[in-house]
Order: sequence, then structure tokens, then C-alpha cells
Amino acid sequence: MTDAGVAAEHRRQDPSEFRVALALPRQGPAGIFGLECRAAAELAAAEIDAAGGVAGRRVQFVHVDAGGDPAAVATTIGDLVTAGAVDAVTGWHLSNARQAIAKVVEGRIPYVYAAAYEGGETSDGVLCSGEVPGDQIIASLRWLRTELRLRRWFIVGNDYVWPRGSAMATRAGLEGSDIAILGERFVPLGFDGPVGWEDILVDIEAADPDGVITLLVGSDAVRFNRAFADAGLDATVTRFSPFTDETVMLASGSASTRNLFISAGWFAGLASASAAEFSTGFARSFDLFNGTGPAGVSVAPQPGTMAETTYSGMHLLAGIATTSVPTVEDARRAFDGWGWDSPHGPVDLRRGAARHPVHLAVARGVELRVIARVR
Repeated sequence: MTDAGVAAEHRRQDPSEFRVALALPRQGPAGIFGLECRAAAELAAAEIDAAGGVAGRRVQFVHVDAGGDPAAVATTIGDLVTAGAVDAVTGWHLSNARQAIAKVVEGRIPYVYAAAYEGGETSDGVLCSGEVPGDQIIASLRWLRTELRLRRWFIVGNDYVWPRGSAMATRAGLEGSDIAILGERFVPLGFDGPVGWEDILVDIEAADPDGVITLLVGSDAVRFNRAFADAGLDATVTRFSPFTDETVMLASGSASTRNLFISAGWFAGLASASAAEFSTGFARSFDLFNGTGPAGVSVAPQPGTMAETTYSGMHLLAGIATTSVPTVEDARRAFDGWGWDSPHGPVDLRRGAARHPVHLAVARGVELRVIARVR
């Protein structure tokens, strides 16, 4: 499927195609998720096409690297929209990119943002299909308080809108409870260097928390997990993350995941027919688009929550269509109230907030074992 530059050159789309700007990260700390998200999007597109397409049109992706500067990403997508080269936008990417993209597409074409986020997005024609902090973070902290008596937390996050907004929402959501946030540290995206992590680990030790809430992205989360374990803090301090998946677990390594809990709507270990069906389809799609091994030998990893939300976001985008390809008016209607089935269960969208089933898992080496449903 097409690259953004090629699509901009052609400027006029084939009327038999539903052309979607698929914004996924290929670089930066979130680039670790790019291959799995593409495989999931391609699986959704194949399923949609097999069911008759979108208003009779087949899905055609125009690929946009969403891992670079948010303003540059938004400019690329804005140029595609102005050229009439795309009908809609979707994909998994960070909230700083979402904010920039929303400004250039608002009221022009529908945009489904397929990632857990901090909440509050109301731009015209924009649908956010991922989990929000109240369902994902607050519910998990309350479970950990009740079941494991973890009450005192320290936040470590990247310094951009999602971690900052999620930390703020977490503090607000915990008001009136006996769960306390002792301190916060935020680091730039792409943060590296052992001295930097050591400084943060010293602050954590000084605060003496029961646990650390990690609001870190991709490879930054991997580096923190390794530094945390190397310092021996994993023996006595619990970690909790709402933004870690199986890919990050594998990259962190089994020696770096002790006392680590993860919350999300999706986990590859969910025991349901729809979850198994998605995992099987994902493996085929991953091998088709990303595989490098011998024919017939799968190299697909387990699909993480980033892949599953990308898949579900594409199905949501196609599902809101009426007699034509999806329009801003269709997105407005869905914003007010919509529902769809995902591989992790039914999701309801009301006034722009997507309510998901949310599960809590604990690390066992590089595997994630689901231990509770917290919402």
C-alpha cells in the first residue's frame, strides 16, 4: 500500500478506493510498536474488504511515519487532505502527534485516534477509541490497594501531553482516598544515559514508595525497566504501567520485569474466542508484511495492546460509514454515542469517551498473566 509522498504526487484518488492515512511510528521511542501496529491495521483492512469494503470501496492505506516531529507529521497529513489524497486518518501514535493532526484535519475528514490517551479530545470529527485514565489507571490502583496494600506511589513519565495529563487525572481521581502520589519525574522522549536514570532512581529511593507508576513510551520504558532492576529496586518496589505491552516485555528481558503489573483492555492471554481469532489473524498478517523467516515458519510476536487498538480503530472507522465513505458528520454522530465489538470485548463511546473492559496482568518473565478485570 502507498507511501505518503507517492499519494501526494498523484493527488487524485481512485473512486473504487477508501484511502486512509495510516499514521504509525517508525522511529523514536514509540517506533518499537510500528511493525505490530501495521500488521494489525492490514488485518483489519483485509477483513473489511472481504466483507464488502467501505461503502463498496476497498481500503487503501497511505502510510505516514508518525514517529517524528508532531508538526511535521501534521503537515504531511494536512497536505494529503488538501490534495484530496485521503478520505480519513487513523493509527496508533502519541498524543502530541494527535493534537497536531487534529488541528489540521478538524472538520475536514474523520480521524480515529487508536491509542489509550489522557482524555478530553473534542475536536470536530475526531474519535478517540482508546482507554482513559479513570478506567485504566485509577481502577488498577484501587485494586492494588485492596489486594496488595500498595498505597504510596511515585510517577515516572515522559515529558509530553499523555504522561502529564494522565498524572494530573490520576491525582484528581485519587482525591478523597488513602492512595498517595509522593512525587513525579518527567524525562524527554528518547531519554537515555545511565547517569540520568540513576538520578531518578535516587529520587525514588528517597521517597520510599510502595510502587512506581511508569508513564513511559516504548524503548524509554525498556531502558527504565533495566535500570530499575539493575539497581535492585524491583525486589522491594512494585511497578505499574498502563502503557506497556508484550513487545516492551520482550525487549526489557525477564531479568527486568519482577513485580511489574500492567493494565490494558487487551492482552494476548485473554481466554475468549474473539481474542484467539484476532491473535491467529494477527500472526498471519505479521508474517505476510513483516516476516523474514522461511515460508511456513511464523516469526510473529504475540500481539500487544497497541496492535489490538490499531485493529479496533480501523474497524471503528469503517463501521461508522453509512451510504458513503465515513464523513465528519458520521464521526459527530459516533462521538455522541456508538458501540462496537473488539477482540477484548464490547466498547461503548459516549460523548467522546470510550469505555472499555480493562484487565490487570502481572509479569512472569517476559509473559503477562491476566489476574483480574478491574473494569
